[in-house]
Amino acid sequence: MLAAAAIAVVGSIALSGCADSSAAGEDDPGVWGYVASAEDAQLEVTADQTGVGELVVDRVLVPENAWVVVHADDNGAPGERVGLAHIDEGESTAVSVPLEGVTTSDVIVAIHADRGTEGEFDFDMMDKEMSPDRPFFVDGEELAAVVRVR
Repeated sequence: MLAAAAIAVVGSIALSGCADSSAAGEDDPGVWGYVASAEDAQLEVTADQTGVGELVVDRVLVPENAWVVVHADDNGAPGERVGLAHIDEGESTAVSVPLEGVTTSDVIVAIHADRGTEGEFDFDMMDKEMSPDRPFFVDGEELAAVVRVR
């Protein structure tokens, strides 16, 4: 399931979820997504999926329609998007996310709300605070995990 090593690799990315669906306040400048509780948003993914053409998220729980977003690992930070799958509110299991253009050994799997145009991923890394489909955060940490794919 979730590898404890992922926390050490990406200290700013949490392996548990969040789900209050309110925007982060100015009192926590490190949170730029949607704050939620660990009871409402969770992510479970096998940390080693070496040699796969599509990544499988074992289980994800979200308080609203959302996105499973897979980024290349750019020195511990999310880089280029290499996979995307839409999920419905509630619990989803065995979510397959096709991967394209993966050039790194690790990827970062993050869960983003679908708050812009329904069914369209409305997120711009260059303007992340203003993008409607921002990630969920719990306890100040992004709902995300590092997975080895190469």
